[in-house]
Amino acid sequence: MARSTARFLLLITLIVIPLFLLPFCCGCFHTERDALLQFKAAINYSSHSYYYFSTNLSSWEKGGDCCLWDGISCHNTTRHVVSLEIYGDGDGDGGVISESLCTLTSLATIRLTYMVLTGTLPPCLAKLSSLAVLDLSSNNLEGETVLTTLCLLSNLTVVNLDSNQLNGTLPSCLSSLSSLIELHLSGNGLSGNIPLSSSLSVLDLSSNNLEGETVLTTLCLLSNLTVVNLGYNQLNGSLPSCLSSLSSLIELHLSGNGLSGNIPLSSSLAVLDLEDNGLEDETVLSTICLLSNLSVVDLSGNQLNGSLPSCVGNLSSLKELHLSGNGLSGNIPLSSSLAALDLSSNNFEGETALSNICLLSNLSEIDLSTNQLNGSLPSCLGNLSSLIILDIHGNHLSGNIPYSLGKMSSLKYFDVYNNSLSGSIPDSFGNLSSLKALYLYDNQLNGTIPSSFSRLSSLTDLYADGNAFNQSIASSVLPSSIEGLSLSLDGQHMISEAFLHNLSKLDNLYLSNCEVNISSTWIPSFQLGSLFMTSCKVDGQIPLWISTQFSLLELELPDNNLVGEIPSWLFDMNIQYINLTANHLEGRLLLNSSARNSLVVLDVSRNALSGQIPSIWPPNIEALLLNENFLTGNIPQQLQGFCLLEIVNLANNHLNGIIPPSLANCSKLQNLNLGDNHLRGMIPYEFSKLSELQSLLIKNNQLNGSLSPSISNCTALHLLDVGQNFFKGQIPKSIGNLTELKVLAMRKNHFEGNIPAEIGQLKNLQILDLSSNQLSGVIPYSIFSLQAMLVEIHQEFSEVHLGIRTQSLGILYTYKIGLTMNSKGRDEHYTYIFPTMMAIDLSNNHLNGDLPSDVGKLKGLKLLNLSMNNFSGVIPNSIVQLIWLESLDLSANNFSGQIPPDLGSLSYLGALDFSNNHLSGCIPQGGHMTTFNKSSYSGNPDLWCCPLPKKCSWPEFAPSPPPISTSINEEEQSEESVGYDIGVGLSYVAGFTTVLVFIVLKKKYFEGVDSVLKIFFPWLHNLTL
Repeated sequence: MARSTARFLLLITLIVIPLFLLPFCCGCFHTERDALLQFKAAINYSSHSYYYFSTNLSSWEKGGDCCLWDGISCHNTTRHVVSLEIYGDGDGDGGVISESLCTLTSLATIRLTYMVLTGTLPPCLAKLSSLAVLDLSSNNLEGETVLTTLCLLSNLTVVNLDSNQLNGTLPSCLSSLSSLIELHLSGNGLSGNIPLSSSLSVLDLSSNNLEGETVLTTLCLLSNLTVVNLGYNQLNGSLPSCLSSLSSLIELHLSGNGLSGNIPLSSSLAVLDLEDNGLEDETVLSTICLLSNLSVVDLSGNQLNGSLPSCVGNLSSLKELHLSGNGLSGNIPLSSSLAALDLSSNNFEGETALSNICLLSNLSEIDLSTNQLNGSLPSCLGNLSSLIILDIHGNHLSGNIPYSLGKMSSLKYFDVYNNSLSGSIPDSFGNLSSLKALYLYDNQLNGTIPSSFSRLSSLTDLYADGNAFNQSIASSVLPSSIEGLSLSLDGQHMISEAFLHNLSKLDNLYLSNCEVNISSTWIPSFQLGSLFMTSCKVDGQIPLWISTQFSLLELELPDNNLVGEIPSWLFDMNIQYINLTANHLEGRLLLNSSARNSLVVLDVSRNALSGQIPSIWPPNIEALLLNENFLTGNIPQQLQGFCLLEIVNLANNHLNGIIPPSLANCSKLQNLNLGDNHLRGMIPYEFSKLSELQSLLIKNNQLNGSLSPSISNCTALHLLDVGQNFFKGQIPKSIGNLTELKVLAMRKNHFEGNIPAEIGQLKNLQILDLSSNQLSGVIPYSIFSLQAMLVEIHQEFSEVHLGIRTQSLGILYTYKIGLTMNSKGRDEHYTYIFPTMMAIDLSNNHLNGDLPSDVGKLKGLKLLNLSMNNFSGVIPNSIVQLIWLESLDLSANNFSGQIPPDLGSLSYLGALDFSNNHLSGCIPQGGHMTTFNKSSYSGNPDLWCCPLPKKCSWPEFAPSPPPISTSINEEEQSEESVGYDIGVGLSYVAGFTTVLVFIVLKKKYFEGVDSVLKIFFPWLHNLTL
């Protein structure tokens, strides 16, 4: 019996052990190996990856053991492939998912991310009944069938298709996936409703096209949800209260929608993200106090205002509080657990806010930038030993930087730019051993850069321009770790090459308002990416040492004393941005062939360059500024390599010929300025193709003909200035199509006919200048409904101006647009066009009719000039509603009647001209009406009272002298007016004398009349005393 048992066990051993060892001896199944090789061939995968996380497929070779390949896992017993995980690098030509994967029937996990895969999923994947995890995120899969294929994989627990190109409606069949726990579909174009899979715990549908109010109510039916992310969709309406029933919900992310209402009271909630919505209910913040488990709250970018409730300080688990971009004020909540606090871009003010921060000892990040904080930096901030980031830029802080801040041993980022801090940088800053970035620019700092800075071995960025350090920096006081450096001195001190000698890692250098004493032949130890030297008294030719900077992408040397020609080696480099404006460079502009591949922005304006414009330009150039030079000849007819141009400024040169139609080939052109030259001909009809054109300035040339209706196709126009040319004919009605237009300037041409009523359709128009033409008829009523001028504009918005921004290859360039128009009686050039500039100038035409009372509706108007026309009637009283009016000129018309009595209430009115009309009565004596020069009222014989001569004491109720004829010319009218004034004056003197003598002789006779005089004519009664 024992022998039989032993034989049986031996037999089993001889059978089982070979079966167990067989996979290890022979590797994976050859059919599965072949399937994987077919898959590799279909994905166009490169074996040479530059990223550490990418999977290396070089081991995938025919004949090898696929279980040993990178990215492959096999079952320990069966040796079937159970896991395929490949991480790409996001580069390459991509490929498709091969049907060969369908033969790997034991697959439980597929992860193919960052592989640029295209197409859809093979339907045969439905055979993979064991598949539980499918991660195809960060690819280019598309089509509606991808998601419907998933519905056939009933054992799926995790699906991740983030960042693909899926679109269409979410299929309802996803609800049938009863094992599904995580569904990640963010970054696609999906719409519809949420699948009701009751097992779902994690749902991420952020950055799709979900919309409406019902999506969120659907969430309430998924009771197992722990994490929800529906951020950056198009959800709106109120947050449904039923979300409070989700007792397992830990994280709720709904940022970037249009939601309102109050916050759901889900007691389990730890992370609440409602950034960038429309929350404005005052109870939102107090509701937060009821959610005791909150650790992260982000309500930034909403419309919350009022004071922060103190109860927020009672949230003992709160680690992060982000409330930036609201209208909050008051005290800062003192939650001792807080580690990160962001209250930037609110209305916090005063000195106590920062002092309260000192009580939050666990803080690692503080952002109170762009508020209204004032006073000094409290020295107690130095006690925040855990603080890593301190950002308080854009406030009104003043005084010195406390010495105690040098104790913040953990500080890495310190930003106080754009305040009013003064004094020196404390020497104690040399103790901030962890400091990486120090932003001090745009303050009022002076003194010297402490020598202790040389100990800051971690410091990479020091930006301190916009100050006035008063030291000549001859030796290095900075650590060799510096990569970005900006400095401004007081204009009297020097920076030498010795200061920069030790900075071998320097990449960005910005110097301003100093004297740079660097030898032209110096060879630096660094390789710069950006070099900016503004107002640094750099003289002579462009420094030769710049040619050693082979990595240089940005070069800016404006407002220096550079002379000579632009060297050819400058265009041999790979510089993308060159700004040499406001120097004394001369000679011809010659580009080498090598420059044609790299140059993006070239600004050589305000120099003395001469010769003709080159006809061949770099193909990648986006901004070309040659204005204010001495360039001559024609604009080249066949411009080559201009297809990407966004900005062209050739103004203020001596160019002639026609505007070349080939400019219309620059389909991306946004700004074209050809003003102040000698160009002739017409505006090319081809310009109708410039659909992105935002500003067209061709003023002060010799252009003629009618204004082409093709301009009306340039519907992106913000500014159109065709002034000071010889255009004629009527203003086309199609001008009303330019609804984005903010400035319409057509002054000093020969336009005739009526002003088209369609101008009233220009809802964004803020400046209308049609002066000095031959326009006739009445002002169309639509002008007084210009939408942009109906709104009162507040002064604090005055720093913004129209401009063009072009961004390419990391370069941001701002082009400022100016305008010339008549203001306060003379032509003035405005460098910026502020949003507060609201002006109408229709002067020097043949317009007639009354000035409608609707003019008072233009409440934002600052300049109104209707002079030298044939307007008549009275000046409407509604004009006093133009409370922002600064300049009013109604001279040389036929206005009659009295000046509106409340005109003196216009406190901003600084220029007034009512001369040469038929106005009558007393000039209003209120406000500052009498402060205007008498020339403001001359040529109105029936006007009296100050400031007109010899009439300041004349009574307001005195009768008006008879009107005189106004058919004489201005010189004759002036002479007759003087004579008339003398005659009237003598007549009144004689009359007064007679009355006085008679009263004295016959006093008794007039005793009965005396009381009447005293009551009704007190001025005459006083003369008898």
